[in-house]
Amino acid sequence: MFDLFEEAKADLENYKSLGLPKPEPVGRFYARLAEEANTYPVPNLAVEICLQAYIRNKKKLLEKGGKAADVEWTGRIAYAAYLPKLSNADCIRDFIACVVYGMAIGAIPSSEGTRLLYGAQVAHSALPGGKKRRRKHTKNAPNTPPVTNSTQAPSTT
Repeated sequence: MFDLFEEAKADLENYKSLGLPKPEPVGRFYARLAEEANTYPVPNLAVEICLQAYIRNKKKLLEKGGKAADVEWTGRIAYAAYLPKLSNADCIRDFIACVVYGMAIGAIPSSEGTRLLYGAQVAHSALPGGKKRRRKHTKNAPNTPPVTNSTQAPSTT
């Protein structure tokens, strides 16, 4: 698996050396293809990967005659193992989508999902530029006149 990352890293360096733009993330490319094909709702690649891991691992254990509780536990662990890392804004959005979908299908218990979503919120706020600055309001600030609609005809008095 790490060999694939090294190959991808080398390919990115080749692109850079040739002056080519950085390729778009696979998840965005996948979503763009779905939109072009008029597929709605647009599938999320990260959610699909988590879901397939969940189904595949549950199916394997069921075929081996595993107990229902063990089958469900195995599926949950597989789903969680494929959650995206919280490394950038795209990954955080995919992580949130996976957690919410996992909660919807029962792969992630609600209490655990709530904690995971809070972790994603913290990770997002830790990103550079993740928090938006709020304007400071002072008590002595002058009142500003309300903004009027510029499409209204001027009044003639």
